[in-house]
Amino acid sequence: MRTSLIITAYNYGSYVQRAIRSCLNQRYIGDNIEVILVDDASTDDTESIVASLNSDPRFKYIRHEKNMGVAAAANTGFRHAAGKYVCRVDADDFVSEIFAFFLTTYLELNHHLFGVSCDYILVDDEENKIGRKRSDEEPIACGVLYRKDWLVQHGLYDENMRHCEEEELRARLGDQYRIERIGLPLYRYRMHSRNKTKQPEYKEILSKFKRL
Repeated sequence: MRTSLIITAYNYGSYVQRAIRSCLNQRYIGDNIEVILVDDASTDDTESIVASLNSDPRFKYIRHEKNMGVAAAANTGFRHAAGKYVCRVDADDFVSEIFAFFLTTYLELNHHLFGVSCDYILVDDEENKIGRKRSDEEPIACGVLYRKDWLVQHGLYDENMRHCEEEELRARLGDQYRIERIGLPLYRYRMHSRNKTKQPEYKEILSKFKRL
């Protein structure tokens, strides 16, 4: 097993199947991929929606009995991952069919790196393209493939962080956070009214990291 894609979900039943199928429909990587959905105690129909996918041996469903936050949910996925490499995909986003192949190949050939990111395309609720972003100029928490052993060695995410867990990881690791960018837009970041990054609490915490 080479690569584990971790999807964290909380009440995103209307989007989650799209995210999972995009991760399962990866080309060139064959059986060297698994997709783990960590349901952070959703109260919507997420569990019933993904039930049809349980027969796929590459798919794992894990449910928290109480809501613990995205950092804890991601850590649960990392701990259960069989892959050498791990990557987060948000439940309302989706990825290109060559996403895992390019990122995994890049890390396989660059042993000194902690991780690799790719550019991403902003899409609306109907999946229409509304912009493109460079991951080195406007980094996001998802679409970054990490070496699992290094991530575990550095303590994973701080589960006290309800927001900005990726920013905290970058700040904590400092120069050890060595990632490079692939200039290909392989990740799709969906823009809608419920985006966590639009919440006032998220923006307040993010501003503190930007001042460091």
